[in-house]
Amino acid sequence: MRPLRVLVASEPMEYGVLSYLERLFEGLDGSRCEAALAYSPHRMSPQAKTLLARLGARGTRVCRLPFRRATGTADVGAAFRLAAEIRAFRPDIMHVHSTKAGLIGRPLARLLAVPVLYTPHGTSWHYTGRIIGRVQRTLERALRHYTDVLLSVCPEEASAFVREIGFDPARVCVVRNGVRVPEPDQLAAMRQRMRMALGIAPHERWLLFVGRMTREKGLDILLRALDTGTAVDGLLAVGNGPERARLEAEAGRGTVPVRFCGYQPDVSPFLAAADVFVQPSRCEGLPFALLEAMAHGLPVVCADVGGVRGAVEQCGRIVPPNEPAALAESLRELGRCAELRATLGAAGRARAAKEFGVQAMLAAIQDAYESASAARTAPRGAELPVRASVRVG
Repeated sequence: MRPLRVLVASEPMEYGVLSYLERLFEGLDGSRCEAALAYSPHRMSPQAKTLLARLGARGTRVCRLPFRRATGTADVGAAFRLAAEIRAFRPDIMHVHSTKAGLIGRPLARLLAVPVLYTPHGTSWHYTGRIIGRVQRTLERALRHYTDVLLSVCPEEASAFVREIGFDPARVCVVRNGVRVPEPDQLAAMRQRMRMALGIAPHERWLLFVGRMTREKGLDILLRALDTGTAVDGLLAVGNGPERARLEAEAGRGTVPVRFCGYQPDVSPFLAAADVFVQPSRCEGLPFALLEAMAHGLPVVCADVGGVRGAVEQCGRIVPPNEPAALAESLRELGRCAELRATLGAAGRARAAKEFGVQAMLAAIQDAYESASAARTAPRGAELPVRASVRVG
């Protein structure tokens, strides 16, 4: 029996979506799935170019699409190019990622009779503004009927699509993001090397932020929290984005040193060097950066958005979103108590190893692919086992 052909389509090739795609293409079982990638070159990190080079070296099929994040005439060309790729590759299923690929890919898949799974990576209508958000909700409601499976990264995201978009819970499947857990000895050596390279003294306590520098990621909230006093010596801010210049200017007026480290293809050394990880987002799905911080044994302080609370539970501190004072209070608590940092870090590492393993993520995705393909080809009325990890409803 030949492997299932899977066409993966994505507009963004950066940050969390890219982390998902990296795990997908590096870890899928080739005896069960033959995956191809249709991607846009317009939002692409250096790390994405490395992934494409690896895929090309091993003969994986790739296709460039003129997707852009904003709606425009390029969408027409992207739709025609994607339709041509579907006809050429003849996939058994499609797996589309993010809002733009979901808007264009799902109608094409229905038109060409290909089962389609949709992973939105967040609830974008919550942070794109009143008018654009209303349009996005309307389009999502229209396209839910073209979606064979909503393959969500966390229960909270899935529930939002059921409650606010009207998805049938029977067609929603949750497969939580997964990460690898580094060995403690490896982390200890990496911490020593990286702190020395950064000039951070052994007694100093440094925070770490990792993410796009956009409004929804909330770095401005963290900068305001630092101004109220947090018992820490500095902040490492890893990432790039359209708001970086403004945020750097704001940080320069503060009293706590902030180092803007830019985009980093490997954040593991920064996670090893830091003392507390901070996720101050206004909106999230289930961020890989948070899970990786837990896997590295870092205590975490996070805003209560998306799937964050369900991931962290008792392994960190959860604060209301968009409230610098509450964020500062939790940072002060962790900054002053090394024993608490160690306790929460160990608990987070254990939870990441138990609940968020990358192999469990990959196995559940492959099961979801096979179930979706079998459901489309089964005789009418036949009951099929659902082998994906979690269902909502």
